[in-house]
Amino acid sequence: MQHIKVYIIFLSLLACISCKKKETLFSFINSSKTHINFQNTLTSTTDLNILNYLYFYNGSGVSAADFNNDGLTDLYFTANQSEDKLYLNLGDFIFDDITALSGIDNSSNWTTGSTVVDINNDGLLDIYICKLGNYPGIKGQNLLYINQGLKKGIPIFKESAQEYDLNIKSFATQTVFFDYDHDGDLDLYVLTNQKLPNFSTSYRLKIVDGTSPNNDRLYRNNGDATFSNVSKEATILSISLLIVNIRVLASSLSKGSASPE
Repeated sequence: MQHIKVYIIFLSLLACISCKKKETLFSFINSSKTHINFQNTLTSTTDLNILNYLYFYNGSGVSAADFNNDGLTDLYFTANQSEDKLYLNLGDFIFDDITALSGIDNSSNWTTGSTVVDINNDGLLDIYICKLGNYPGIKGQNLLYINQGLKKGIPIFKESAQEYDLNIKSFATQTVFFDYDHDGDLDLYVLTNQKLPNFSTSYRLKIVDGTSPNNDRLYRNNGDATFSNVSKEATILSISLLIVNIRVLASSLSKGSASPE
């Protein structure tokens, strides 16, 4: 009988321990609360699919930044084939889709990434967007949305890539802004990636003159709201640079391993 009582007490304690709420580092918040319903939906076609385009599932992503300077982190989502979305943080993990109100319209494919930067040093964060270009059926170019300030608490953006000479048409994957020449303004490094024809039974010479569509690019900030391609001056000429971590490369450049003329 005594053994039975001990057994019952043991089971009761075990039940109490199992019922105790487990503490975790992260907790899930349903979209019904956040109001974030973004989806990066991909639709294959006979002309564009994973079989004829190796990077069909590459792209999309999110940038987190305070675009209206209210102390809360807003979210910018990019999509491969559908439109991007900008969500304003209202606090308490509740967001509002302000894409249309903000003047952003990036609904054409193919978006591969986004970078947040104050490109004109006005205290307002801008958005630079990488697009896949010069691929059959896709004729995209990089976009630059300049933050114009607030209108009733909503950040307003204007697409200005052409004005800055940053409407780049390439196989851009992602970008990073940093001051590589130490002149006090932000320059741009464009990470590029495109599969070139290469089979086990074929031979392809290594392209080292900067003409490969796989070649990364470095753009110098001219200080007058324009940028110039200085990739050759900085000896960024070989596709082998693609295997280098972009942050490591940016760090080495900023220490003076390469400089413009």
